[in-house]
Amino acid sequence: PLHYPLVMNHKVCVQLVTASWVSGVPVMVGQTCQVFSLPFCGSNTINHFFCDIPPVLKLACRDTFMNELAVYVVAVIFIMVPFLLIVISYGKIISSILKLSSARGRAKAFS
Repeated sequence: PLHYPLVMNHKVCVQLVTASWVSGVPVMVGQTCQVFSLPFCGSNTINHFFCDIPPVLKLACRDTFMNELAVYVVAVIFIMVPFLLIVISYGKIISSILKLSSARGRAKAFS
């Protein structure tokens, strides 16, 4: 916490925003193109508040198993990568605290 203003400067914020856009936009454009390439027939009513990809895939006339699989794989990746980075970060913090020589220092760090 004491080093936060040094680490989180304007350059790092711009890099984080850029990384977010660079990783997110191509995936969403790809999924949108994937949905627009499907043939649709019959009803075009979606019984959802948001027009998410899985309900739109249910309107397609052909088998959408591979499309659905791609959507769920991307969702898992976008959830698991940040989660694993957080777990690794906390693991490094805990291992650093456990390396402290005094029990009082460890107790203070954990509190």
